[in-house]
Amino acid sequence: MGRKPYSKFRSRLWKIVEIDCQLREQIRRGRPCTKQTLLDGLGCEIDERTLRRLIELMRDDLGAPIEYDRSQQSYKYTHPNWVVPNVHLDEAEMQALATAVQAIRPVLPALMSQRLDNLLAKLLDALPESQRDEIRRVQGQVEFVPAPVLSKGVDWFEPLHQAITGQFSVDMTYFVPGKDQETQRRFDPYYLRNYQGAWYVVGYDHLTEHWPIFKLARIRALTVSEDHYSPRRFNAAEYFKDSLGIMVGGEPQPVRVRLTGYAASIANEQVWPPGFTYQAVGPEEGILCGKVTNLIDLIPWVASFQGDAEILPEADDHPVRKTA
Repeated sequence: MGRKPYSKFRSRLWKIVEIDCQLREQIRRGRPCTKQTLLDGLGCEIDERTLRRLIELMRDDLGAPIEYDRSQQSYKYTHPNWVVPNVHLDEAEMQALATAVQAIRPVLPALMSQRLDNLLAKLLDALPESQRDEIRRVQGQVEFVPAPVLSKGVDWFEPLHQAITGQFSVDMTYFVPGKDQETQRRFDPYYLRNYQGAWYVVGYDHLTEHWPIFKLARIRALTVSEDHYSPRRFNAAEYFKDSLGIMVGGEPQPVRVRLTGYAASIANEQVWPPGFTYQAVGPEEGILCGKVTNLIDLIPWVASFQGDAEILPEADDHPVRKTA
């Protein structure tokens, strides 16, 4: 009995969405949208009287600009930019959302992943069963494989995300590998970033009065305080400019990487980081040029080519030969 009102609402909602889709199709194709056309699209579940009530509901309660054209005995939108409030997603948009959920699920904490699944289920509930099943089918045909080894620390994602949303300072115990010791921090979190299976957080550190990036796996304890911080200027694109991952700081410096063998043979298939260019110098050799602010991320990136790449020293004047 508890789900009956919602079931009635859901049934009425997807009918409204179907009417909206047909009216938009009429605009796109230039064909009249008659009563019979609408009834055929809605199936055998409703009659003309119910259809008239749904159109009145859309027009009177939702503000839909629906007009009846007596000359063509059809319905049309007088303002094509109107959308069903808060619920209008076409099938392509729903498929994109379902695919996005599939992509991010492997790196999210279980609670956040479950919330996304619940959100998607609620949105799909507003669609006819046939469309709902089709979107689920397409979602199941896309798989995103995360990094082979994921980092610890994902349990800190939820409290940090809440702190960022509410602009609360956090108190945390953070392990510094270089000093082999734990430090106490008052920290204002601004931005979460996942890189190669590990989560990092950027923010203002009250201890150093700088903007470090902390790895969640090194947080030993964390408490979200009740203290709101006053937002400072922060731009993630500027912060990570000329960075290959999570290492930042310093002036951009030119780097050159020689690719050979298999890495060179598939170089034209790759989408290189912004600012990087590749030029072949032989059948199985080429030079990759760009700028980075920190070389630490460059080393594991070059190592990922499995011996088919090396960082060239600045004094290396290896000639660049053009190929036909």
